Amino acid sequence: MKSPLAPMTFGLRKVLSPLTYRGLKVPTKGGHVSRGVWKALYRGRYELPEIEALFALLRPTDRLLELGTGMGVVSGLAAQSHPQLQVMTYEANPAMIPVIAELHRLNAITNVQVVNAVLTRSETPGIRNFYLSKSFAVGSLLPNGTTQESVEVAACRLEDVLRDFRPDVLLCDIEGGEAELFSGQNIKGLRAVIVELHPGVIGRRSEAAIYDSMAASGLYPRIELCSGTVVAFESVQLEK
Repeated sequence: MKSPLAPMTFGLRKVLSPLTYRGLKVPTKGGHVSRGVWKALYRGRYELPEIEALFALLRPTDRLLELGTGMGVVSGLAAQSHPQLQVMTYEANPAMIPVIAELHRLNAITNVQVVNAVLTRSETPGIRNFYLSKSFAVGSLLPNGTTQESVEVAACRLEDVLRDFRPDVLLCDIEGGEAELFSGQNIKGLRAVIVELHPGVIGRRSEAAIYDSMAASGLYPRIELCSGTVVAFESVQLEK
């Protein structure tokens, strides 16, 4: 049975645009905003585990690297709350770049640099296919049952970005691309990493490889900040 609130709340889309989410004005007109995304924003639940973990670990003068910008809500909230924060965010879907720009304009956000590219483990920068679905939220480097088309996007090396931008915190939600990116990768120097895992896409072996890479980099789960498939890792100096 459908929720009696569903028709009423979704019908408010035309009235409530932009919609205010945790103090952030979010433009909701356009085909990229599905019923599920709009309802999550309206009810205060959109990307909540990521947001709560990020705000618990973030410091006002940090450098934040985000992979998978989406609509720009999570990094937008961080940038709005901490004006001294420096943010670099990577979004592969070219259709989302003007959406992110509009969110930044509405909220007068100027401390976020948006890059239309993906980060990879390639030996050299290049081009990758990015697979698009009807919902922006499931676009991925990996084709799946919802894929409708693919686009070519620039691929930058994670190692280069870590060296040049020198982030303190990394936030990652890239729909399964985390397996390729983090397995066996040394990411020492980061104080915290928040990553949404996608077990149905990457499998248990890749999950284990990600945990091993984090541990090898001195990053261990903060259990109280983990929720569902979102895992928060923090740097721990272990005694020898």
